[in-house]
Amino acid sequence: MTTVSRAASPATRVLIVLTATVLGFRLISPLDLSAANSPMILSLGDDSYIPWSEVELRTGAVVHRELGEWPLTDFSALVLSNISYTSLPEAVRHGLGEYLAHGGSVLVTGGKQSYGSGGYAATELADLLPLRPSRDDWLPHPFGPTLILQPGHSILKAVEIPTMAFFNELDLNVGAIEIAQYVRAQRLPHSLIAERSVGTGTILAVALDMTLTGNWRDRDRFAQNCVEYLLQRSRIDPPKKRSDLYHGVMVCCAT
Repeated sequence: MTTVSRAASPATRVLIVLTATVLGFRLISPLDLSAANSPMILSLGDDSYIPWSEVELRTGAVVHRELGEWPLTDFSALVLSNISYTSLPEAVRHGLGEYLAHGGSVLVTGGKQSYGSGGYAATELADLLPLRPSRDDWLPHPFGPTLILQPGHSILKAVEIPTMAFFNELDLNVGAIEIAQYVRAQRLPHSLIAERSVGTGTILAVALDMTLTGNWRDRDRFAQNCVEYLLQRSRIDPPKKRSDLYHGVMVCCAT
């Protein structure tokens, strides 16, 4: 026997809404529920180097370009791509420590608007970063080789890093693990990639301006690896996976 599905009549839809209102439920659609069960990423700045469609396909994550009304602690990962300190939402400028204490993950990349050149020096954010800014630090350099210090790190899977020239000159912070270095004869080495744990959270700092990497064949792969690694490290569950947020929700399947 074949069952024919019929769309709910206008009267039925009104009854559903009224019933939900009286009982104190909030109506959401199955599509909204599916999206709500996905990890959320807040990406701020120039993230054109990240292959988001591939990241979303592989992880099921939902990418937001604005904080909106969401609390920062609803995002499993935060990406700050060459964005100035004054352009950051107040919740990021003053709430990053709390976000990391909840187990959040952060990726910060370099450029003229990032780190010290972006106004990060002498801020709470600077103290948390694996690569700490102290001055106007974005400078072009002669192309030099990259020394890999943690070759087994998952962000480097299937990735080769060529010679690099455009990055911020930063200091390795206390407790940070250095992953890669810029090295060139007759020049001091400079940290290019480092990781630091803060509370139960993770910050991954990349000094490179990811939009000025020359013919780096594996750039997109590297960026994808970074985001997926941070999602795996994050201790923040999608909002609707938290049982306390199921209360007061009614799934409306009527169309």
